[in-house]
Amino acid sequence: MVNSPEGIKIIPSGIFSTQPGKTKTKRMTANNDFDWKNCMKTVSEIPLTDIDGENRLTDFSLDGCPEKLMDSIKVIGIRHPVTVCPSENGYAIVSGHKRFQAASRCGLTHVPAFITAEELDDASRLVINLNENFGHRQYSDIEKGGILNKFSQAGVSDKTIIKEYMPLLELERSKKIFQDLSNISLLSQKMQTLLHRARVPVKIFNTFYKWDSLTAAENMFSTLRPGVNKWRDVLELIDEVAAKDNTTQADIISRDDIQKILTSSDLPVQQRYDPIHKILHDLRFPVLSDLRKQVARAIDEMELDDKTRLKFLETFESNELKLELKFQSEKDLSQQVEKIFKALQTGSVEKLVNIFKSIG
Repeated sequence: MVNSPEGIKIIPSGIFSTQPGKTKTKRMTANNDFDWKNCMKTVSEIPLTDIDGENRLTDFSLDGCPEKLMDSIKVIGIRHPVTVCPSENGYAIVSGHKRFQAASRCGLTHVPAFITAEELDDASRLVINLNENFGHRQYSDIEKGGILNKFSQAGVSDKTIIKEYMPLLELERSKKIFQDLSNISLLSQKMQTLLHRARVPVKIFNTFYKWDSLTAAENMFSTLRPGVNKWRDVLELIDEVAAKDNTTQADIISRDDIQKILTSSDLPVQQRYDPIHKILHDLRFPVLSDLRKQVARAIDEMELDDKTRLKFLETFESNELKLELKFQSEKDLSQQVEKIFKALQTGSVEKLVNIFKSIG
């Protein structure tokens, strides 16, 4: 069992090459004509203590170390070597941060590793990592933005990033997409984590770049934790209400009625989204909201049988009304018809019809 806590002590001679001696190495850059494959042909076993775990340049994930990975390593060890390069503090990880973290937590003292013959600059480490993971690692848009920013911090020009490296993230070569993703640096780490976990795409969350403050939004979404579609719906409503009422998005979220729902201890978290969405929808479409209230009151006054359904378009795009009666006996039908006639006599039906006539 190679590289499991038990098996690491009995590795057959020759499976891994011996640890290379520390020699002065040439620093290679992403622009050099460098043969990565030949550079990393040899697998060596190196102590975890020789790896600089604090150097997380190529750790793109916003998720923790998966439990399944640790379970696998406990059983069969590390089957896929990490990739490291020489650095001032021993070795820096190029690819394999999760395996490194899992190895330590599983009690391993050594890991198999591809060791580059040269010290690498930051851009080169980023490129190697993306190439190793291309096609089988899915990044959220928040993670992609973080990666693009790391290239910028490594001194790579925007033009080169767009042309050479965005395709490695399965992104089209677009300056607009590059700018939108790079702007995640404007968001707090808390907001980035919320967006990442919900896998919200940049075309939805780029509206945050126009907001004056995100504190209220962070608190709301950290409580609601909605899915992608609900993120989209709520953000659209908030932006539209802010534009209509000439106010800020933060002021809308901070309304007493919304905050009362968010902080209610009597209401389960999963039941807080719908009433908040209704408040926002009513603010966005006050006329429509008023019509719905009028119709609801009129229907209540009709006092129809529970088996009788009144149907209409809730968007009020048509003034057509339909009555649906469900019955299993003559008595059921008679009771429903009796209540309908009673509603006609009291004038509640006429009141309902007049509401729809007023729509035009």
